[in-house]
Amino acid sequence: MKNVLLIIILFAIPCLAFSQQKATKPATAPVPKLTVRWGNRTSGDLTAAQVQQLVDSPLVAVDEKGIRYTVNGFRINYSFKGSYKDEETGQTKQVKDFRAYDFDKTDRLTDPWKESIRDNARKDDEIIFNKILVGLKNGKFVFAPDLKFTVR
Repeated sequence: MKNVLLIIILFAIPCLAFSQQKATKPATAPVPKLTVRWGNRTSGDLTAAQVQQLVDSPLVAVDEKGIRYTVNGFRINYSFKGSYKDEETGQTKQVKDFRAYDFDKTDRLTDPWKESIRDNARKDDEIIFNKILVGLKNGKFVFAPDLKFTVR
């Protein structure tokens, strides 16, 4: 009888200990709240002259403590007014045009994009940076908030 009681106790102790353990998730660092700037500017209105100065600037991502993170890519959406000559009427007509491009492994525009924006920035143009990919200190990547600029 003592042997049976001893076996039950020895078997019950590990079972009780296992049932008392709670499932825990591995600790993960919280994702920082990021702010993105184009040069020194956040979203808003810009003059054509300000846009022309900013085209050489990188996208910069910082958290609420001012810690800087690497921007690893982004998409630019550039909408602008264009014009064309209607062949039937001979009149020049205005249209809203749009260009977009994905930049990988960089935090800034390429030279052709810089030149195009510098030469063509006009009132009511819109420049949106989205899908801004930011590398965190732990090696993971997150998308940062979009930037939207309107030329005034």
